[in-house]
Order: sequence, then C-alpha cells, then structure tokens
Amino acid sequence: MSKRFFQVVLVFAFVLGGCSSSQELNTGSVRPVAGGAPDGHGLYYYLPRTVIEVELVAEKRVEKAGPFYRFAQRFLNITEVITADKEEWVLTGASVQTRGEADPSRLFRVSTTGAPALAALNLASDGVLRGLQLPEPRQPRSRFGSRMEQPEPFQGDLNFNDAPLDEEQLIKSSTTAMAEEVAREIYRLRDLRKDIVAGEADVAAPEVVLAELDKLEAAYLALFVGKRETRTVRRSFSFLPEGDKSLSSVLVRFSAQKGFVAAMDVSGTPVYLEVEVHEDPSQNFVAAEAEKSENRRGLVYSNPARAQVRVVDRTVELYSGEHKLGQYGQVLRLPADLFDQQGVGVELDPATGALRRVFFK
Repeated sequence: MSKRFFQVVLVFAFVLGGCSSSQELNTGSVRPVAGGAPDGHGLYYYLPRTVIEVELVAEKRVEKAGPFYRFAQRFLNITEVITADKEEWVLTGASVQTRGEADPSRLFRVSTTGAPALAALNLASDGVLRGLQLPEPRQPRSRFGSRMEQPEPFQGDLNFNDAPLDEEQLIKSSTTAMAEEVAREIYRLRDLRKDIVAGEADVAAPEVVLAELDKLEAAYLALFVGKRETRTVRRSFSFLPEGDKSLSSVLVRFSAQKGFVAAMDVSGTPVYLEVEVHEDPSQNFVAAEAEKSENRRGLVYSNPARAQVRVVDRTVELYSGEHKLGQYGQVLRLPADLFDQQGVGVELDPATGALRRVFFK
C-alpha cells in the first residue's frame, strides 16, 4: 500500500439511514490488523506511539588574552584582565516536547457495507488517524517555537584584528614600546571624547563621532584586557519509550572542553533521560472484545498514560515535567451509535491518539 494512499482524505461509511439501518450497521467494523501493514482492500489507519523530543541548550564560553595583558596595570592601571586563553562549555538548560509516529502494532482496518452517511477520515502522511470530518488542516508549528532559532555562529577564531594599529605603532622595537604607544592612543581618544562632550571640539555629527571613538577605544583596550565571547548551542534528540514503566537512557555525553560528544565517548559525562509512567501497563480493551460484539464498528482511539519525564546532567535536574504517552495507555472504542447522525466530527491528538473533542458541523 503506497504512502500516497494515506495522504488522501477518504470518504467512508459509518452509519446507515432509514429503517433498514440496524442490519447493515452490524456488518461494519473497525478491526485490528496483525503484522503492522495493510493486508488487502479497505481503509486503514494507525494510532500513534509517542516520541519524546529533547532539546539541550549549552553555552560555549571563550576567553582570549590580549597581546599586551602584562602591561595593563603598568600603562592603564587596570588589574582585571584575562591572562590565559580558555574555552569552556556549560550545559544551561533543556526543554521537552512530544510528537507522534505510526505505531505498527496498532493498525486498524475500517469496513462497512450498505449506504451509510458520509464521514471523512483525516489521516496524517504516515497513516496516523488525526480525526474525522475535521476542518481545514492547521498550520504545523515548530516543536520548540522560537527556541529553534539558531544564533549567529562565531566568525572564525576570536582575535584582535579589529584594533587598527598604524605604522608608527607597529614599527616599535619591542612589545613594551608597542603597548605604551597604544596606551597613549587610548588616552588621546578619551581626551578627544571629553572635548566633544564639553563642546570644546568643533565636529559635525558629534553622536556619530563619539560612537566611532567608543568603538576604537574598545578595540585598543581589548589588546590589554582580552576578549570574551559566548555562543549558545542547541542540540535535539529523539527517544521512543518502549517496554518497562521506568526507563533511563543516556541521551548524549557532555564535556566541559568539547561540548556535546557521542553517548559512548567517555571523555564526557552522561546526560540522562528518565521516564516514569504513572499508570499500570497498557490495557487493550479492543483486543479483549468478544468476536461478535456489536460495538466493533466504533472508532478506536487511545487513552494515553501520564508519565514524568526528567532530563538530568549527572545529578543536576535540567528539566522535569509530565507528558502523555500513547503506547502505554488504554486502547478504547467510541460508542457504536455515536455516528448514527450526520455531521458528527472527532479530533484526536496526533502525538498520543487521545480524544480531543467530539463536535457537530
């Protein structure tokens, strides 16, 4: 069965009209399909299993000592300076969202006969049931909203190329002489700024000139005090909870020197994703139905289980929140007679298969 099959909204029959409807309704059914794939003609849909999406946020902090840091106190009377190059990574936060994907173990085939009232099944591209007779599709949203926006990366290595050293400064015979000359330039810039602010210097567009003086002084001053830059880095990870109610998995390892490293790289410390399901193991009421149950034509949906999800960096909890997981919940049916009238619609949660609402068009 092609993927395109699932992308089309098909019109199918759930209820019959007229006095003969009772007999024909009992011939319709929504039945589970073993094997995880369509096995013949008909309309098929999946319930979703819930995938946990984790976004980790880290900062890369870079410090670079200026070439004249040894002369900062001597020529500028500054003591707070960077004296050695340093690069450090710090894990600062985490966020968690969920999404759904087709669960091969929860495939259902819909079949009816007769002349039923029309009802449209809405399927996602992977065959997951989104609802029935839904209005226009909603615009998809980013799982992390504006948090997915990436900052500008570093423009190469941190350096001091923005300091416009002139020929007189560069031809000095020693580093000490160069530092002294640059310090004199800093003092000259400060004197000029003072004259402009006091109105003693006749310049056009003083605001523009002052801004340029500030920029020049900062560039020269960095040669003595050094530079610092911080970059925010985000990494996303997917995890599919399966099996036991209590799960703990290493998402990634994190190094203060390298940042994010592979989960098997012991140079970093582990970042854990912990999942604790609150409810008892899932109950599949549909699987336990009697073969001749008159309710087998009711639409099958999921009642997801609540779970506590935590992201832990060694012993530091970066995130803790409750989420619903479809694969650990109950599999239920809507009442068989719910669609015995036209215009009834249903919306399901695409991440968990849960019933969101029943409405009338």
